[in-house]
Amino acid sequence: MKSRIAPFLAATFLAVFTPSFADEFDDFDNDNTAVSAGSDASSSDTYDGSQASEFADDAEYAAEYAQYRKEKTSKAEINRQRTEGFARTIILGVHASAGVNTFIGQDTDGWGLGFQGAAGLSVQLPLGVKNLNMVPELVFSYRHYSYATDTEFGDDDASIDIMLFEIPLIVRYTFVDLNMFVGLGVNLGLKLTGSSEFNQNMDMGDNSTRTNTLATTGFEVGVALDLGYMVTRWVQVNLRCVQGFTNLLNQTLNAEVAFKDASFLTSYAMVGVSFLF
Repeated sequence: MKSRIAPFLAATFLAVFTPSFADEFDDFDNDNTAVSAGSDASSSDTYDGSQASEFADDAEYAAEYAQYRKEKTSKAEINRQRTEGFARTIILGVHASAGVNTFIGQDTDGWGLGFQGAAGLSVQLPLGVKNLNMVPELVFSYRHYSYATDTEFGDDDASIDIMLFEIPLIVRYTFVDLNMFVGLGVNLGLKLTGSSEFNQNMDMGDNSTRTNTLATTGFEVGVALDLGYMVTRWVQVNLRCVQGFTNLLNQTLNAEVAFKDASFLTSYAMVGVSFLF
C-alpha cells in the first residue's frame, strides 16, 4: 500500500510546484534591468563606427569626434577652416585677367583708354603671421595704348603696343570671416617687344604715317593694389590697380617732337580670376 502512495505524492508535489518555478524563471527572463543598465553604460562608452570606423574601439575619441561634428558643421565654420588652411600652406595657381590702361604724367593729354590682357602663374607663400602671405607672380602681358587729338591742320592719332613679362610681388592679408583679401606690393615689368604708330591726318589731304618713332623703355616699376574674393577653396576673383613710377617713353630714342618732354607713367586696372591647385 505504501509503495503505491509514494509515487502518487511525488506526482502531486510536482504538479503543484512546477508552475511556480516556471513563473520565477519567466520573471527572470523578462527582467531587462541589468541588461538595459549594461547597454546604457556600454552605449555611452563605445562608438558604433558609423562616421569613423577606424576609431570604433576608441571610446574617448568617439565622444570627442561626435561633439566636433555637432559643433563644427555650419557653413561659416567650414569656410573659416578652408580659408585658414588656404592661408597656411604653399599653393600654386594659374591666373588670367583683362582690363584698361592709360598714361598719366607730363604731356599725356590725348592718351585715352587702351586695353590689355595677361596670363601667368602665381605662388602663395606663408609669412609666419596668421592670414598674411606673400604672393609672387610671373605674368605674360599685352598692352595697347591709344592716342588721339585735334590740331590746327587736322588731327593726329597714335598707338603703342607692348608685350612684356610682369612680376608682381604682393603681400596679401586674408579676412577669414568675409572670404576676402587685400594686397599691396611692387609690380616689375620687363619688356619683350614693343612697337608704335603715329599718324598725322591733314585737312588738305597730305597724310603721313610713322612707325616705331615712340620708343619705349625695357624696364618699369610700379605699385600694385589688390582686392579679391575667394569664391571657393579653388577659385578666386580679384581687382588689381597698378600705378607706374618710371617713364615708359624712352626719350633717348624718341623721334616725335610733340612728346620730346613727355613722361608716360602707366596706370591700369584689371579684373582677373585665379584657379588654384
